[in-house]
Amino acid sequence: MDFLTFALQEQIRARVTKSLNDGIQLNMSTEESKKFLRRHVNIRTNLVIMIIDINNSTQMSLTLPDFKFALILQTFAQEVSIVVSGYGGFVFKYEGDAVIVIFPAEYDQIKACKNALNCSTAILEILKKAVNPVFKENELPEITVRTGLAYGPTLVVLYGKSLEKAHVDITGSSISLAAKIASIAKPNQVLVGELIYNIIADSKDKELDKIKFEEVRLDPIKWKYLSQSDPQSFYHVYQYLVN
Repeated sequence: MDFLTFALQEQIRARVTKSLNDGIQLNMSTEESKKFLRRHVNIRTNLVIMIIDINNSTQMSLTLPDFKFALILQTFAQEVSIVVSGYGGFVFKYEGDAVIVIFPAEYDQIKACKNALNCSTAILEILKKAVNPVFKENELPEITVRTGLAYGPTLVVLYGKSLEKAHVDITGSSISLAAKIASIAKPNQVLVGELIYNIIADSKDKELDKIKFEEVRLDPIKWKYLSQSDPQSFYHVYQYLVN
């Protein structure tokens, strides 16, 4: 997939350059995510969870001045946030070098899965063609990312009595699995859980025939999570083969 036009590429490069020189250009709020979740408090709602984090960030934090490392994290988060909003997702949390994203799937799980996959591809393309070239020009290390996606019912919980003021969060296996899946991904590899694979594979949408996956062989000693569709086997993970 090649969605990044020359004009868009130049626009992103200009914004990244300005961010490195003058500070982040957007207010990266998670307010839209909170608004969505508050409408679903105490309700199990289907979500696609995407966790994307910077590979080898610990080493960068040890070798770079604090302000330069912070700029890398902020710029990465800014560009991911912009892409996510374009694919119908919401940034749920910023956690250090990671961005946690939710894609609502209560009405159309196929569309949510497709949007999440396309979003992950777009992020990789933007990093390669727009963000990293600017980092290199400014003598900053180029970055790679690890991406994990999982689908499932998630319970929205409120930590308090006030719907407007209390902290809102989500619980469920999908967010835990997305984190585990991201942790085993290789640099610039997109891994998905078995339910996303099943949803795409079982779809009758011919357009989705272009989406290809390859099952990842997991070490049964380290990977002990049971399959959600077959309790007699381990949870399956697949690599999304980005075109």
